[in-house]
Formats: sequence, structure tokens, C-alpha cells
Amino acid sequence: MGGPTHPNISSQCLRIAKSALLSMAPVINGLDEDPSARIHRDFLAGMLEQDFDNCSANRRLATIMLVPLVGCASHRLNRAVQQHMTQNENDFAAVQGLMTKLRTIKHPKASFALLEFLDQDDEELMYLLPCPAYNRQLKKLYADFKDFESVLKALQGENVSLLDVRVWFDGLIEAQPAFAAYIAPRANIVHTPDFELGCVRVLKGNGARLTASEKRALRPFLQVDRAPVNHGEEAETDSLVQRLEKRRRLEAREARYCLVGSIPATSNKVEGFFSVARATLGYERNGLQPIPLEMVLFLRENSR
Repeated sequence: MGGPTHPNISSQCLRIAKSALLSMAPVINGLDEDPSARIHRDFLAGMLEQDFDNCSANRRLATIMLVPLVGCASHRLNRAVQQHMTQNENDFAAVQGLMTKLRTIKHPKASFALLEFLDQDDEELMYLLPCPAYNRQLKKLYADFKDFESVLKALQGENVSLLDVRVWFDGLIEAQPAFAAYIAPRANIVHTPDFELGCVRVLKGNGARLTASEKRALRPFLQVDRAPVNHGEEAETDSLVQRLEKRRRLEAREARYCLVGSIPATSNKVEGFFSVARATLGYERNGLQPIPLEMVLFLRENSR
């Protein structure tokens, strides 16, 4: 589907548009329909040249389309946090056992303030309380998760750039080196590391320091401006070499990479749109044709 076609609906969309709806993937109804990456490539050719997720189908799709794939930063951080939680399963189990015992407390944060008022004669409760050394370890774990939460919330903000993500991720790697397996610039989960690193370098204002591989990855975004040449301004006293050098400087091309700052670092907005689409399909699909469905979803997305 290529977007709204009804003139009234189109005019409503243009008045309030915040997000451009380029295309929606076709709904697969039959079990015999092919959902492979190549079929999606045929559908998306000419409509959507970049995708923003890390799943295997999208990675394969980007590979066969020969376009860079910017992975969702939220997804990568979630993977790192899940791995961190797996390594601390025993700690979480101990805290869960204590909270189960204290389940009558309605406000979890208040349980920390009530610690000194717990009945010291309750042997069952005292058995669940951590020792001082273990308690310090749990406090450190709690502080770590507060840091993770702050980054995850920041990733859900508006206008988060690839440079913002790189700064936050580098700070997390400094505190948690194990996170490098998922959020490092050249982690295995990154589909096109040279492209992402090149974007970060350009956003920092270091476009002149791009490596050869980063320049190749960013070539589709390259805009070259040729400085105007005015031979009349050359002084008559300049030597031939001076005049030629001056011309070369004037004719030098300044490379600029357009739209790099517009690349979203996460797919949170897309995932939210898909959630709305899933709910709409579940409740209203029997009464909607594909094009009206697309119009409804487009208006809902831009009415916020």
C-alpha cells in the first residue's frame, strides 16, 4: 500500500502530519504465502531502503538490498541488561523471596525505609534478610539498574541521535565492560559498524577524519559543494605557481553528509505504531479494507 489516496483524508493528514507513512508490509493470511526476506525485498524496493531493527530477517533484508542497517539501540541495550540479569539470578531470587514475605506492603520503595523497624525476633523473616556484605552487593546492583533505567528512558525521548546513543553506550561500557558484547561500536550484533561509526564521526563534526571504509558506507549521503572560482581576483603580481595554488584551493570540494542527523537511533516509534496496528487489526479488521485501515492508522499516529 502506498499511502492515503482519498483527498479529504489526505488533507487531514497534511495538516497534522508528524510522521511520514511510507508503506505498510502486506498482511499474510495464507499458510502457503512466502514471508522470506527476498519477498519483503521485492515489496519494499523503491519504498523503503532502510530498516531499523536487529532481527535476522531484517539483517538479511538489508544485506540483499545492499543498504546499511541501523540497529535499534533500545533492543541492543535490552539484550545487554538481560544478560546482566541472567548473571545475577541468585541475587534476584533472594530479593524475590524477601518481597514475597513482605507482600502485604503496598509500596515497594517503602520497604527500604522499613528495614530498621522489622521484627528482629521473627526468625523466618531474619533468615531471608541479607547479611551486611550481601546487602552492600544488592545496593550496588540496585544502583546499576538505576543507571540502566536512565539510559533506557533517554532512548525513548524525541530526536535522539546516533551520537547521543554512542555517548551513553560508551559510559555504560566504562561502568559495565561486559555490555560491550552488545553495545560496543563493533559488536557482533551491529550489522554495519562502519556506517554507524561514520555517522557518529560526522555528527561530532569530524567528517574530515572519516576512514576509507566509513566514507564508502556514507557515500549515499554525500553532497559535494564546489566553491565558485573567480579568476578576476587574482593579483597581477602573483606568480604562476601562486595563481595555480589559489585556484586549487578555491576549487577544492567540501564534503557534506546530509540527513545523517535525521537517522533515528531506535525503532521505538515504529514498534508503537505496530502495536496500534495489531490492536486495530484484532478489533476492526473485518470491517476495514486495506487502504482505509492504512488511513486510520496514519491519522492515529499523527494525532498525538
